[in-house]
Amino acid sequence: MRLISTSSPRRSSGLSRIILVSIIVIALILVTVLAYSLTTLTRPPQKLVAFVWEDFTVPEVVNPLREKYPQLTLENSIFTSQQEMLAKLKGGFKADVVSPCIDYLPTLIDLNLLQPIDPSRLKNWDKLFKSLRDYPEIWRDGKLYMIPTAFGIQAGITYRKDKISEIQNWMDIFTLKERRTLILKDPRIGIAMGAWALGYEYPWNLTRGDLERVKSFYREHRDAILKFYESDIEGRELLASGDAWILAGSGPAQAYWLRSEGIDAEFTLPEGRGIGWLCGLSILKTSNNLEAAYTYIDYFISEEPQLYYANEWLYGPSNAEAFKKVSPEKIIESGMVSPEVLSQVLPLIEPENIDEWIEIWEEIVAG
Repeated sequence: MRLISTSSPRRSSGLSRIILVSIIVIALILVTVLAYSLTTLTRPPQKLVAFVWEDFTVPEVVNPLREKYPQLTLENSIFTSQQEMLAKLKGGFKADVVSPCIDYLPTLIDLNLLQPIDPSRLKNWDKLFKSLRDYPEIWRDGKLYMIPTAFGIQAGITYRKDKISEIQNWMDIFTLKERRTLILKDPRIGIAMGAWALGYEYPWNLTRGDLERVKSFYREHRDAILKFYESDIEGRELLASGDAWILAGSGPAQAYWLRSEGIDAEFTLPEGRGIGWLCGLSILKTSNNLEAAYTYIDYFISEEPQLYYANEWLYGPSNAEAFKKVSPEKIIESGMVSPEVLSQVLPLIEPENIDEWIEIWEEIVAG
């Protein structure tokens, strides 16, 4: 008897094709997984060492950075002054990015510590204010060495209006009958303010004789100075307590903070004179991961972190779109300035005879 099959040849053939296709799909999946695993194992580590001011390390901006770029392993090293930053880099400290300001940028370039930045690798470069992208001090011989992240006014005057009716010129802060004036303990800003009070318009070219004159001026008006303060927090707390009435060498954020505490305070640039600051991010010659460096910089000039610093730290954002989203009330209340103001005040730079400035300043502070 001939046995008769219960399944048709067509059905058996279709089943075989299904099995074959399933095997091929599984094989492709295994190959893809294996290829991804091998790529992951051989991919250079995305570790980035950032040598920065403390404000670059706050959780409000660092946590979103890590969430957005989970492949990036970020290691922060903090400096508290640019003098400290420079000394550490000259001593051989290695990092990928650093956060200088324009006053120390020329020195970093001269010491060959930085490498040029290619702005075409930054998605947010074109979103920065054009005046900041074109700011002369961040370029050298047609090469870009710093990406601006924030700016503002550094040397103005904050004063208590319940104690002082008004301040019209820089001499006013030195002529109080009581010790109520605070002077920022910084040789460049402190000497510049004394020079303005004496009538100098451009303090960065002071000679040794000019510096000696500023020293004599400080000694003659020492009775108006409560102390030389070292930090914004120390200065505004002394104003808040009433021990001091004038904070010389401050930005508008101090008056904003005092008003938020119910103290009638105002910020001013006497005679329109003041000093502006512009800080940013640069790539060090010692960078071992350029891709991570560009990712890091591009994040900090993107809209979200820029808006955070504008709202919470009162920094002028370099991202024009972020600036548009800051409420007009906050801009007015905080005294936040636009980048154009930087062209109206002096940039904070390091004079050629800075050693003489430091020497004279130490004598001024010592009394």
